[in-house]
Amino acid sequence: MNYRKSLQNIKHMVSKRPYHGLPPELEQYHYYISDSGHCIMCVLECHLSKSSKDDYELPVPVKYVLEKGYRFVDGYVVVEAKYGLPLGLDVDDKYTEF
Repeated sequence: MNYRKSLQNIKHMVSKRPYHGLPPELEQYHYYISDSGHCIMCVLECHLSKSSKDDYELPVPVKYVLEKGYRFVDGYVVVEAKYGLPLGLDVDDKYTEF
């Protein structure tokens, strides 16, 4: 399986599983992560200006990406979502699918 650079440290938690209704252009960004469920690897709008986007790519629930919308920038899926320390991504649990 081909892993995104951002997933290299957690490969043991990552697999590929089918997701019905996923647009073809998102297939290569879709992974099933054991503690996060079905996700699309994304860069958040607030991190888009960072020089190393790989360091800021993170799993976002598929359902959230499909509902809220996305765009592509330099080979990355970009979404708008809340992010803050110490918790990180702030997305309602209703979007998580296992």
